[in-house]
Amino acid sequence: MTYRILYVQHYSGLAGSTLSLLYMIQQLDRNKFTPEVLFTADEGSAVTLYRERGIPVHVRPDISFYSHARNGWLPLRSLRPWRPFTWAAKILPSAQRMRQFLAEHHYDLIHINTSAQIPAGIGAKWANIPVVWHIREPLHPGNLGIRRFLIREIIDKCAQAVITISEFDAAPLKPGPKVHVVYNFVDFLKFNRNLTGLPFRNELGIPEGQPLVGMLGGVVHSKGADTFIEATIEVRKVHPEVLFLVAGIPPGGESPVAWKRTLRRIIEKVGRLPNLEKRAQDLITLNHVEDSVRFVGMRQDVPEMLSALQVLVWPASISHFARPIIEAGSMARPVIASDFPSSREVVKPEETGLLVPPNNPQELAKAIQYLVENPTVAQRMGEAGYRIACQRYDARQNAAKIFAIYDEVLARRSI
Repeated sequence: MTYRILYVQHYSGLAGSTLSLLYMIQQLDRNKFTPEVLFTADEGSAVTLYRERGIPVHVRPDISFYSHARNGWLPLRSLRPWRPFTWAAKILPSAQRMRQFLAEHHYDLIHINTSAQIPAGIGAKWANIPVVWHIREPLHPGNLGIRRFLIREIIDKCAQAVITISEFDAAPLKPGPKVHVVYNFVDFLKFNRNLTGLPFRNELGIPEGQPLVGMLGGVVHSKGADTFIEATIEVRKVHPEVLFLVAGIPPGGESPVAWKRTLRRIIEKVGRLPNLEKRAQDLITLNHVEDSVRFVGMRQDVPEMLSALQVLVWPASISHFARPIIEAGSMARPVIASDFPSSREVVKPEETGLLVPPNNPQELAKAIQYLVENPTVAQRMGEAGYRIACQRYDARQNAAKIFAIYDEVLARRSI
C-alpha cells in the first residue's frame, strides 16, 4: 500500500526550513509514500526548486499562518505591531479553507513543517486526518505566556506526533510521549567534504589562496550580520588579507512605496525601530571595509561555499537551531557561534568550535583571529565536528526515525 502524504510549508523562499523539508522528502521510499507539498504562500524560489525535483506542489496563499517563534517575534516596536492580531483573525477562516482543500484531495497523513502552521493544523484536525507536526524553531515566551500556552495546546490537540529538531525546541512544548527529538540532517552525498571550493571561488573571482570567513543567513535581524561586520572591522586591522562573506538575503534597499519609506524614516529617527540593513551598510562605508566584506546573495551551492571557507560564523542574536552549524560540521569546518542554549547542543566548545557572547563583536573578532592564526587548531575542530555530524546528522539515519514515526501514526489510525 502507498500512503499519500501532504507536507505543509508556510515560507516559499530558500531557507533552512524549506531546504530541510526537501532533504527529508528526497529520502522517502516512493514505493511506500507519495509526497505532495502545499505552500501556504505566494510563489517563491523554493516552489520552483521543488517542482524541478519532480515533487507535486500546491500554492495557496489564502491559507494563512500564525508565527510565535523566537525568530519570528514581532515586538510592539516593529513597524507592524498589529500583525499578531490580523494573523489571529485569519486563523479560523484559513482553517476552514484548509479543511476544504483536504476534502478535495485525499491524503493519509499531514506533515506540518514549523510551528507557524496553526490554521493548517486545525484544518487537518477538522478533516480528521492524522498530523505529524515538525517544530523547527523555539516558541517565544511572549509577554504573559498566554499565546505560547494556546499554541502548544493546539499543537498537542491536533497532532498525533510532534517532532522537534533539538531538545531546546522541545522544552516549551507540552511534554508527553507524542514529542520526539530528531535532529536536522544533511545528505553527505551532497555535503561532500572532499569538495574543493574552487568553483565557488572562480565564480566570484576570489584567488585560491585568500582566506575566507563566512556566515549564512543574510541581513536578517536574528542572524547577526551587523555583529559579523563589526568583527570584520577589528580583524581587518590585523589580517587585511581575510575576506568576509555574507550569504543569504542581501541589503535590499528601501521600500518602493513612498509612504512606507517616510514612515520608516520617522520611526527610525526617533529610535523606535532599528534598521539592520542601513546599519550594516553604514558600518561598511564609514569604516572603509568595502573590499573586506562581500554579500554573495542566496546560494544553492552551499557545500561548495563551505568547502572554500576557513571558518563558518553563526553570529545570531536570537537562540534557535542553526542548520549552517551542522552543515559546516559535515564539511569538516570549525564554527564560531553565539553562545545560546540551542547552539550548545550542536557546538562543543574548544572541541568542534568556539562559543562567544551574542552581540559582542569584540569577542567574535578575537575568536575569528584565533582560528585564522591557528590553522592546525581550526582543522582539528573541523575534524571533530565532522565526526559528530556523521553520528548525529546523517540524512538516512534521521530520516528513518521520522518515517518510523509515520508508521506508528498510520498504524494507530488503521486500528
